[in-house]
Amino acid sequence: MIKNHQNANDNPSSGHNTQKPRSSALLESLTIWPHRSLSRRGFIILMGVLAALLFAIGLGFFLAGAWPVIGFLGLELLVVWGAFKLNYQAAKNRETIETTPETLTIRRTDPTGKSDTIDFSTGGLRLRLTPPIKPALKARQQQQIMLSSHGVDAEVGAFLHPAEKPRLYRELDGMLHRSKAARDDLDAALQTDQEQLLK
Repeated sequence: MIKNHQNANDNPSSGHNTQKPRSSALLESLTIWPHRSLSRRGFIILMGVLAALLFAIGLGFFLAGAWPVIGFLGLELLVVWGAFKLNYQAAKNRETIETTPETLTIRRTDPTGKSDTIDFSTGGLRLRLTPPIKPALKARQQQQIMLSSHGVDAEVGAFLHPAEKPRLYRELDGMLHRSKAARDDLDAALQTDQEQLLK
């Protein structure tokens, strides 16, 4: 899993931010997408090697008089190329999770560029990893990371490898705790301001 984790309250010049966060201020942003171990350059090299191998095999069949086999070898190369292209297209899936002191937002973008957004209030938001005990990699049912609030459920990171989900769960749990802590700080600051006004 490749992730981009930003803390919006970080100040690059001083290492921290002394300003009070606003209720709508972005605290953190986390972006996830499917991992692909083969780079574009690796894909080109692989296809070149495979094409050269199939050409050599096809040449052998052609010299033996079995020239129709060349068409099937070309079809095989086309199928492998198509499978990789579909795989790279699926890798364009993105999920961005953003937190403020009041909300957690999930923004999903599919390979076509279509976006979908789900907003949760952090007040009654629950984060679950189900099942809590990690099943075997060959198990049919794998773990899911679920966010639930007021009857609305949303799965996060459905496209991730099973081994990556516990780490993502820990990241999201930390983001949610920090969001709630920021909300509590805002409430305390508001109460202090109101008490000072009454004096």
